[in-house]
Amino acid sequence: MLTYTIKRVLLFIPTIIAVLFITFTLGYLGPGDPIQTQVLRVNPRLADQETIERLREVYGLNRPFLVQWGDWVGKILRGDFGKSFATRTDIGPTIAYRLPISAQLGAAAFVILAIGGIFLGTLAALKQNTWIDHFIVGLALFINSFPIFVLAPLTMIVVVLWLKLLPSTLGWDGIFSAKAILPILLFSVTGWIGPIRLTRNGLIEVLSQDYVRTARAKGLPERLVILRHVVKNGLISTVTSLGLTVSGIVTGSLFLEAAFAIPGYGYMTVQGVTANDYNIIMATTLIGALLVIGSNLITDLLYGVLDPRVRYE
Repeated sequence: MLTYTIKRVLLFIPTIIAVLFITFTLGYLGPGDPIQTQVLRVNPRLADQETIERLREVYGLNRPFLVQWGDWVGKILRGDFGKSFATRTDIGPTIAYRLPISAQLGAAAFVILAIGGIFLGTLAALKQNTWIDHFIVGLALFINSFPIFVLAPLTMIVVVLWLKLLPSTLGWDGIFSAKAILPILLFSVTGWIGPIRLTRNGLIEVLSQDYVRTARAKGLPERLVILRHVVKNGLISTVTSLGLTVSGIVTGSLFLEAAFAIPGYGYMTVQGVTANDYNIIMATTLIGALLVIGSNLITDLLYGVLDPRVRYE
């Protein structure tokens, strides 16, 4: 297992280097000039070419591309994400404040998504071709057909304004506050379809295997048959799906946090895009990509634990 782990980690190093290069390239080739945008916003009378060129020299934006990229990577490795063009403040402390908020929101949603998806998928498999099976899969498909930026305002109108089940859901008072209930539920429920379908299909396939029929023929209680033989072997594809949901949580945070005015990493990204603040855009894009890479690495390692054959390929 140690050899397999080392190999997987080494394979991700080129991916990280590529992410660093692509992230900076996208910011470098992005539309507009961040210096000109900020000068026009602060004082349009100063937006002459000489002032803009002088500011570009101060920020090092007039140097060759590879020199700028190398300098940026060096700063990133030291934990320096630069300064925001819009606010002139260090981006690092801002990320350090906002990222834990998104992490709490995403972690809570992931737990509910995983537990709920696996439970409902297992129930659908055990009740195959019954109304319970059709209801679970149909409901998950129905919810998944609505994008999160549509569901967010709709649920706020229904739950908060019409039914008055929750107080105002805008802002953030902590993971255990009433304001966190609706965002967490939306985050998790909209991602149920993947785990439900993969768990259902995986368990149905395992239930038809000879070793399951043999275990039942030997008189092993049905509960033990399901837990010992069916669930472990049927969840391999589900683990992969759960790893991929992290990318959905990262991208979904952009819309969800903006809709609920949650001051997290996603809302910070939206504000950076709105202000044409390339330093913030590059920093948040890089962090999001690294989160996805890390989740994929963990998924690969869990896949090796659940299916030992993978470690010997």
